[in-house]
Amino acid sequence: MASTSEVGHAKNIANLNLLNTNIIALGATYNPSNPKLLLPNLQTIYTTSFTQQASVNNLVAPYSVAVDEREVIFKPLNRELTKLRKAYKATEGVTQVQLEDFMTIIRKLKGIKKSKDNPSTDPKDEQDSYSTSQMSYDQRTNTMDLLISLLQNTPNYNPNENEYKIATYQAKKASMLVKTQAVADTFIPLNNARSTRNTTLYNSEDNLVDTANKAKDYLFTILDASSAQYKAISKIKFKKR
Repeated sequence: MASTSEVGHAKNIANLNLLNTNIIALGATYNPSNPKLLLPNLQTIYTTSFTQQASVNNLVAPYSVAVDEREVIFKPLNRELTKLRKAYKATEGVTQVQLEDFMTIIRKLKGIKKSKDNPSTDPKDEQDSYSTSQMSYDQRTNTMDLLISLLQNTPNYNPNENEYKIATYQAKKASMLVKTQAVADTFIPLNNARSTRNTTLYNSEDNLVDTANKAKDYLFTILDASSAQYKAISKIKFKKR
């Protein structure tokens, strides 16, 4: 998931390198009056953005692993809680009020919604999307405390099966805390790297996309529209997401 979201950024960077290669082939013919469109500046933008994208790529894997490992803990929870409800209901002396309290907690534990991918290049949007998802997992982890407390304070709740024991859910809570924190720890450097990359590609005054498109505009003023070079360069696209 995370790796595919980087494809569009990498394409813009690769296309700048391709544009620079075409400009090199033109030699002295390429001579814009705007210094920001000169080849050395375009090459600097390419080198900077390539390095920044490489930094993002290196940080995507640890974050993706952390998210996957958190999902291993949380994904089976709904099915496990359904079975736990039956074990709780079968406990001697459980009242209707206790069962209603139990179900209230279960509904909170099951309440998380899958977050949607956010294609925005705005670092604030990415941060907000992450924060909403992280808060949902934090809330579920906190709600696990309520479940454990209810089980501990239910007379006669002492199942023989390990999967329903209080100690098992205490261990689940500990794993939730560890895995949720790991996601937070790996997201922060990744988000910072994306923010830096996005500034270079899209958000700075002389960002890659705008500068490259201006260089293309200049190229179209010096090339014959029927030439092979013109047609090749016209196919090189730079897009903001």
